[in-house]
Amino acid sequence: MRVTSVTTTLSAEDIMYDLRTLVEPKVPELTFKDIRLDDNFIEIEGSYKKGISIPFLARVRILSVFDNVMKLKIERVKVLKIGIPKFALNLASKTAAKKAEDMGLSYEDKALSVNIDEALQKVPHVHLTVEHFLMENGILSLRLKGIAADVEAMQAEANKESEEEERILREEEERKLKAFNDGLAKIERTDDSYSEFREMIMNKVPYDKKSATKYAMILPDMYALALRLMKDKRVTKRDKVIIAFTFGYPLVPMDFLPSKLPIIGKMDDIAILFFGANYIMNKIPVPILVKHWQGDLRTLKLVKENIGKIMSFTPARTLNQVYGFVDENLEKRKRSYLSDEAYLIPEGEVPVPELDPIFEPVLKTDV
Repeated sequence: MRVTSVTTTLSAEDIMYDLRTLVEPKVPELTFKDIRLDDNFIEIEGSYKKGISIPFLARVRILSVFDNVMKLKIERVKVLKIGIPKFALNLASKTAAKKAEDMGLSYEDKALSVNIDEALQKVPHVHLTVEHFLMENGILSLRLKGIAADVEAMQAEANKESEEEERILREEEERKLKAFNDGLAKIERTDDSYSEFREMIMNKVPYDKKSATKYAMILPDMYALALRLMKDKRVTKRDKVIIAFTFGYPLVPMDFLPSKLPIIGKMDDIAILFFGANYIMNKIPVPILVKHWQGDLRTLKLVKENIGKIMSFTPARTLNQVYGFVDENLEKRKRSYLSDEAYLIPEGEVPVPELDPIFEPVLKTDV
């Protein structure tokens, strides 16, 4: 894209906005309060706070614009209402120019020169020439010519930056995932009588049947998991009630829930069990599940990822929706668990969240 010439204007408000959005965030101690434009002067008032607030005033004159070089002169600076001598201003200008040479700034004949071509190197694929300037009625007008921008190159540069940001984010996520999985691998798994019983069974199974047996053991593994969660102090009382009911009800020989009971009364034992299994897989932090799961962790991952899909084909999906609404509101009042990462440290060092009762008690007062 190329534009032959254009005139742009800057008011004191425009310059103030640029200073506040571009400079103040990078130098939080610096605050700009007022800007005035008049007779080729730009006068800036502000303060610098370092323990105490130090007010300052600076006046810069635009001397000329020629061959795409703008000449400026710092004519007046006051700090704490004390004027700075001119020799000190010249020395400060010279020092600033040396530190900003890469931005096209130089010092000669007691004036600062800004090479616009060099300054624009910080904005690749864009070129322009400042042909003329005029300041009147508090407005700075700049006549620009030869404005050219390689839009495709700029878009490619933007895409490259976006891809780099995505790559960095992806690598960070991969790093966190690896650290989390490494932490899971170090968890000391529960070892009890069921562990011995399961190992004895697996040892008796022929090698070619072990894969099928691993899936056949999912149900007893789920019951062992439920029992172990009931003993874990980190599991909330509310969740222990859900676990006890959903895993205990299918074992009761009689149906003691009236069929007229809304939602749950019309469910069979399997649907209630699926609801309980889905609930603990999605509610209990992963490290706690890993600690108490007796089977292969790949099997645990398989169950965790698919139990919800299986449950959706049973009447348990209605119960899951209803209780999910209740649980969501209880969690808004107070979270039941910390983040998954918190449970990677040894169990005794993990703070147990203060447990919520199933329902808040009704407080009675004397009338």
